[in-house]
Amino acid sequence: MSRLIAYPKPGATDTIRRFEPAYWHVDFSLPMMATVVTTGPDSLRVMATFRTNRDLMGLIWPTENGIDHGLYAWPRRKDYRGIELAFDWQATGIRAMDRLQSVTLTVETYQGPTHYVRLWNYATAGTPDACHIRMVLDETTRSGFHGDAHVPWHDVKRLFISLQPEQAGRGNCSLATDVPHGATSLTIHVGDAGPIRPGDRLYVLGLSHRQPFLTVTSDTTGPVQVVTVAEPVETGQGGIADPSAPGDPAFGTDTDSIDPGVGPPPLPIPAGAELFVETRAPEPIGDQEAVVEIAHLQVTGPNSTLPVERSPRTPHALRMTDGFDNAYPLTPERIVDQVHRLGYRGAYVLYMGISKFHALSWDEGEGRHIVDPTKPVLNAPSAHWIDDLFARLVAKGYTLIVSVSFEILHRFMPTAWMQRDHAGNPGLTGWQPPSSLVAPTVPDALAYLRAVFVDLLGRAKVAGSAIHFQIGEPWWWDGSFGSESPYIYDAVTMAAYEAATGSMVPAPKLTSLYDRPDARHLPYIQWCRDQLGAATDWLVAEIGAVYPDAVSYLLVFSPQLLRAEAPLLKQLNLPTAHWRYPAFDTLQIEEYDRTVEGDFAFSERTWRLAAAILGYPMDRIEYFAGFNLLAETSWAWLNIDRSIWEAFGRGPAAVYIWSREQVMRDGWLFDQQAWKLYPGLTHLATCWRIDRTDGVSLGFTAHDQALVVDGVRYRPANAFTASQLAADTEMAPADAEMLGAIDADEITAADLLGGVYDHAEVELFLVDWSDPSLPKTIVRRGTIGTITQSDASFTAELRGLAQRIQQPVIDSYAPECRVDLFSTECGVDRRGFERHATVAAVTDGSLGAVPDNRVFFIEGLDEPDGWFDYGELLWLTGANAGRRTEVRLWTAPRVEADGTTTAGRIELWEPAGRDIAAGDQLRLWAGCDKRLETCKTRFANVINFRGEPHVPGTDAVLRYPDPR
Repeated sequence: MSRLIAYPKPGATDTIRRFEPAYWHVDFSLPMMATVVTTGPDSLRVMATFRTNRDLMGLIWPTENGIDHGLYAWPRRKDYRGIELAFDWQATGIRAMDRLQSVTLTVETYQGPTHYVRLWNYATAGTPDACHIRMVLDETTRSGFHGDAHVPWHDVKRLFISLQPEQAGRGNCSLATDVPHGATSLTIHVGDAGPIRPGDRLYVLGLSHRQPFLTVTSDTTGPVQVVTVAEPVETGQGGIADPSAPGDPAFGTDTDSIDPGVGPPPLPIPAGAELFVETRAPEPIGDQEAVVEIAHLQVTGPNSTLPVERSPRTPHALRMTDGFDNAYPLTPERIVDQVHRLGYRGAYVLYMGISKFHALSWDEGEGRHIVDPTKPVLNAPSAHWIDDLFARLVAKGYTLIVSVSFEILHRFMPTAWMQRDHAGNPGLTGWQPPSSLVAPTVPDALAYLRAVFVDLLGRAKVAGSAIHFQIGEPWWWDGSFGSESPYIYDAVTMAAYEAATGSMVPAPKLTSLYDRPDARHLPYIQWCRDQLGAATDWLVAEIGAVYPDAVSYLLVFSPQLLRAEAPLLKQLNLPTAHWRYPAFDTLQIEEYDRTVEGDFAFSERTWRLAAAILGYPMDRIEYFAGFNLLAETSWAWLNIDRSIWEAFGRGPAAVYIWSREQVMRDGWLFDQQAWKLYPGLTHLATCWRIDRTDGVSLGFTAHDQALVVDGVRYRPANAFTASQLAADTEMAPADAEMLGAIDADEITAADLLGGVYDHAEVELFLVDWSDPSLPKTIVRRGTIGTITQSDASFTAELRGLAQRIQQPVIDSYAPECRVDLFSTECGVDRRGFERHATVAAVTDGSLGAVPDNRVFFIEGLDEPDGWFDYGELLWLTGANAGRRTEVRLWTAPRVEADGTTTAGRIELWEPAGRDIAAGDQLRLWAGCDKRLETCKTRFANVINFRGEPHVPGTDAVLRYPDPR
């Protein structure tokens, strides 16, 4: 059958450059819009429409390719060292490159923090809006405003160029007067003279590295404002850094390494220093259009290429569908090239759907951006992207089918257009963020849908395509994922019914789909059904008037009509008189959620609906198969493949797969020829076995049924997936990652955070689920390393055998001690350094401070600063009772000027797994920083010190005479 190739395979026949223009993608915050297209083999163009002063977008290059089909994806290569990257940059409409908080190359790492490289530091010529950038990804390219921080270029997880509008924050701001160390107010020249309010953040060039921003507590406005802040200002040592001397501690670029009592006192931050105001809430700025051109891109040096497979597959009969919302982040070149390589030909459906292509305006009354029919239909980034996609599809020989539905993103839809239920609630779909549905009785909404069709079809015509359009899934919403009631009670619809019939909308209103309406409700239900049919009739006629040769399609989602338990849906959403052949040139049908679940009896009803009820001949019927919504439910492809197989057997005009995104994400590879050899379809299932160090063994499988393999029961756990399984000469410690949702009784957040799964052995293998006694194929063995948790999911690093080779097996010389405190080799008695304490507070009480489960305050201890640094903490009571964690910093209580005493401050290396609360009791043990001085003064244990602080190191080898 068709098969899954989710990860890159070894033996690639070709290479691409890193940072190849076609493989960048974009992401951004709503309500802005951005797209990226290639303009040549070494160039790309980003177009953006910024709509608020907090809008932020990223042009992204990931190390791990989770977008492309596994057949054509590159393997993970996290070492970027030595790459020389050069390009020409030209931009309009974005915050200038030389400003604070402007164009940044953000570098996310696997093992460490995120770094921010200021591109302007590496401009070799030009202006902030038009320049040449050259950087070598080594010690010469560093992060920070002044390029003074090391970047681990060998451990890159993702890179992205961050872009903000010209009107970001409060515009270009600066200090109007000097700001001394310890100040609690600043006088500011405000770029746009707008208000600065409590909760806003100030980023000031010259602040200590320990203080990334200041939190505003005052409420001011005007071109010059005096604002107060929640925390005293900490200036860098020596004041503001001198850009001419990056990396020089004398200019305050690295204050963390300076002893507070040594050297000159902190100088004021001088007037004129740059400042950025980040408003607490977004503010509308109209439509600020922006364009960024990257040209003459050159990538050379070691690690500058990636192995890929580029050989095409044999063309086949299955057709492709796509959704604009899933496609716009990518370049059209990338999409079209890969779909073509995978053998898809013929028609290509683009579903515009929910979506983000709309032109929007700020509506003061509604307090949000909404669709504005008075503007050009498509916003500029979408129009540019659509034109490029259509041109490339036509050039490859595809027939475009443009699909528009009645669905619009809820936060953008005008209130008057929305379908509503009996209580006046808008119809919200299950997507996040949710979309809403246009009522087919609203003339302004229908006119807008017509305008969208006409605009898109005009662009298809310019690209050289014949005119094909699809009305996608028109219906009255059924309240799925919510109230499960009919959404036919918006004000416009009810008023139109009363005006047309002279009758009142029947009361009481229907509150459930499962009600069987009595005679008084039937006239209103039938009228609503006919209005749905009339709306589609009107759209077909209107489009035909503009494009007489247009070919029309209707896409019908049969589960919305044929639910036996809810006959009201068929009465409401099947206007047979309006949709019966030949109302449309082609009827397209889909039933994906039923076939994915294996309900093939329902499929018979779908085909009967198309042929017997709506009367379309088989050569006028097209079938949509799919889709697998979640990557972890890869078993769904078994039934999807079967539905395709059966559909082709019926002989329709065409069969489509919905959609490109899932095909690429899961690596699904269509292979019709294999059906003759494997009529039973695939029997492979992925299994994970976890053997914990406490002797417990757990088994999980991606199959939808439990399996018993070698005497171990593997329970279905579709919330598990694995990242790319890298197996190459890098021998990286993190050979793979297991990603899963904590939804199994066997795996709990408490066990993960408590270390129960640390160093557990893992075996990943494939087995034939139809006969588990057959030999299994082992894909990977290893042990669990670092585990991280985010909300209801976790990521576990799977360390392969190669990682063990890299571990030291003998002691080596080092100035620090090599053994753990309180260990047998150390010899210090733990009981003598044990303390008990109680949590006094979880914040310092300052304005805006929120608990983060990492920092808290305790009472009852007076040990000096640093006593518990690197020490251990055991929670005795509270939500974290029984858990151990490591202490990062201890600050002893202090007596303030007014005579009050502050509580001691504890900072953990990682947040506690559960909430810390005042009154929680804990036990603490002193920590050791491995230095001889600490061993002597704190523990009197020099006799057991296992370090060599007096052995000369590289500093002695590199020492040279001092002329002074």
